Amino acid sequence: MNFEYELNKQDLIDFNLFHLTYSKLSRRSYFIQRYILSLSFLVLPFLLRQFTNMPLGYLFIVFILLCLYWVVFYPKRIKKIVSRKISKMVDEGKNNSVVGTHKLTLSQNGIVDKSEHSEAKTEFIAIENIVEDKEHIFIYVSSNSAHIIPIRIFENDAQKKEFLAVLGQKVVRKSQ
Repeated sequence: MNFEYELNKQDLIDFNLFHLTYSKLSRRSYFIQRYILSLSFLVLPFLLRQFTNMPLGYLFIVFILLCLYWVVFYPKRIKKIVSRKISKMVDEGKNNSVVGTHKLTLSQNGIVDKSEHSEAKTEFIAIENIVEDKEHIFIYVSSNSAHIIPIRIFENDAQKKEFLAVLGQKVVRKSQ
C-alpha cells in the first residue's frame, strides 16, 4: 500500500495535544499541574494571613475562586501553549522533515515514510501501538514519537479499514 499526502503544522499540533492525553507520563503530569497545583492555592490564605490583617474567610474565598479558575481554564491554556510552541518550532525549522509531503509505503517488513529531507523505516516488530482519533492514525514507534497519518488521505472509510487491517495483521502486539 502506498500513500502520498501533505502533513501540515496543524497535524503536528494535533499529535502533540493527543499525546498529552494518551501518554501515561503526560497524563500524570497534566493531573498534577491541573489539580494538585491548584490545591496549593488553598494553602496560601493561611500563609498570607501572617503578613496581612485581611480576614481569613475573605482570603479563602478569593483563593477558592482562583483554584476553580485554574482547574476550569487550565486545559484551554495548555492547548494554547502547546500550539504556540509547536508552531514556533515548525516556523523556525529550516529543513523540517515532519511538515510537508510524505510518501508512506507499507512493505512486507514494515513502514517506509519518505519526506523531502528524510526517510524513516520502521519494522513492524518495532511498532509499539496504533491509535486512532477523529482526524488521525498515530503509529507509535516509541513512547513519544509516531508516524502521523491524517485520515483525510483515505478515499473512503473502507480504504482506512483496509489499511488498519493490514497493519493489525503485521504488527506484533506486545503484552501489556
